[in-house]
Amino acid sequence: GLAVARADRVMQAPDWCRVTNAGTAGVAPRRPAVVVDLSSLWAGPLAGALLLRAAAEVIKVESVARPDGARRGHSGFFDRLNGGKRCVALDFADARGLAALRALLRHADIVIEGSRPRALRQMGIVAEEFLAERPELVWVSVTAYGRDATVGEWVGFGDDAAVAAVLSQRMAETYGQMLFVGDAVADPLTGLQAAVAALAAWRQGRGGLGAMSVAGVAARAARLGGIWPGEFLSARAERWTRLAAKWTGRRDEVPAATRRARALGADNAAVLAALGALC
Repeated sequence: GLAVARADRVMQAPDWCRVTNAGTAGVAPRRPAVVVDLSSLWAGPLAGALLLRAAAEVIKVESVARPDGARRGHSGFFDRLNGGKRCVALDFADARGLAALRALLRHADIVIEGSRPRALRQMGIVAEEFLAERPELVWVSVTAYGRDATVGEWVGFGDDAAVAAVLSQRMAETYGQMLFVGDAVADPLTGLQAAVAALAAWRQGRGGLGAMSVAGVAARAARLGGIWPGEFLSARAERWTRLAAKWTGRRDEVPAATRRARALGADNAAVLAALGALC
């Protein structure tokens, strides 16, 4: 239950992305994607922010009891990752809140979530069941070490996942001491990768459950010297890597100021009214 990793031992890195419940390629959509973003902190919200910049409509869904912890941090960081998203807050302990969540998920094209598998399952939200109903749905699950039975319950964040991915050992080999690489570097790597993979799958009209491992993504970056999504569904995904490079801009450029993130639950009335009309 602790976010820890050994820096002196090379772990067996999990798959950076394991795709299951994948449907056959359908007709590529000709409209912006609707994204339901259930994630918090960094990796998942970054994926949602990049999809927003690729013209998607992104609805950020939070628990009224436990909203995104990044709201309590630096406002500029939170705005950068969540500005422009519509913000909905639901009571997951209430039947009406869960019903609204299920309705949102049924109308999404892409779902992003960053919880351990049991967190949603204990609320009756099972990704595989939604995919059985709608094979075209793209469901991106971001966890520290994947969704397998044991490691799927391990807690992990960007810094310790990077340590588990031997990045600190690489620093020791180069600089003579164990060091962190950047600031939780595995998080932005995973967020970028998740956005590219989700967009590639959706543009192909092919759904599935993509289990993104933060440690696995970081390990793959260390092994290859870069991060490329060629194995995700098909080689066509590499086209969207080039698009992602355009989203992020050149290294020497400061991104334009983003919009302020919406307050917790600011769009409840509008989103739920629109959802009611659809249902």
